[in-house]
This record gives sequence, C-alpha cells and structure tokens, in this order.
Amino acid sequence: MTSVNKSLVEKHIDLSWNKGKYGLLQQIVAKGFRYQTTFKDGFRDFEGYVEYVEDIRRAVPDLEVIVEEIMSEDDKVITFSTFCGSFNKPLFGMPANGKIIAFSAASVWIIHRGKIKEQTTMVDLAGLQKQLNA
Repeated sequence: MTSVNKSLVEKHIDLSWNKGKYGLLQQIVAKGFRYQTTFKDGFRDFEGYVEYVEDIRRAVPDLEVIVEEIMSEDDKVITFSTFCGSFNKPLFGMPANGKIIAFSAASVWIIHRGKIKEQTTMVDLAGLQKQLNA
C-alpha cells in the first residue's frame, strides 16, 4: 500500500504544481481535503489550494517541482521537494525580480481510502527570502 500512496502523492504534485490540471487533481483528493503551509496562515479547502497554487504558478510561470525524497508508512507520506523557476510576477507582497529561484519544501500527506485527505507543507522561507533580496 505504501507504494500506491507514494504514486498518488507524486501524481498530485505533478497534476497541481507542474501541470495545473485541477479537474484531474480533484479526482484524487478526498472530500473535505485540507491544505496548510508556512507560506500563508490557515487551512485551505480544495478550491483554496487551487487558488494558492495558481497564484504561485502565475508568479513563476516556468515552475517545476521535483520530488527529491519520498517516504511512506501506513496512511502517511512524507516528501522533500525542490521548487524552481523564474520569479516573473509579484507574489504575496514580494516584488518580482526575474531571477531564477529554487527553494525546498517538506510535506506530510494523509491518505484516506485511496485519496489525499490532508497536506501540510513547511517551506524554506529563509532560503527563499535570501534569494529574493540578493
């Protein structure tokens, strides 16, 4: 089951962050899906998650998310990923600078009945800020 859960999470990352295919993405998330990140306060539902991803994809149009490590046990999956791309439009109050940025994020995913129920992501904000201010 853990390999199935890993594949599900990798598919989620690819459909959302790398391709923006939210209709397909909706098929693999559970009803009541919740997302939380250190980038912005509070939990988001599926629609809020899509809006958040779209904001970032607009600011970094060539965004690519690469899963560096993935581990799974029971109903939990942990990913360590690198986000990279050109920061071309303002985002969350940060002015665009046209630079290529790369930052890390670690996520804990909860799988329930073959669908993604929850995702909590910690972003390396200090590393990102350092690049934006350089």
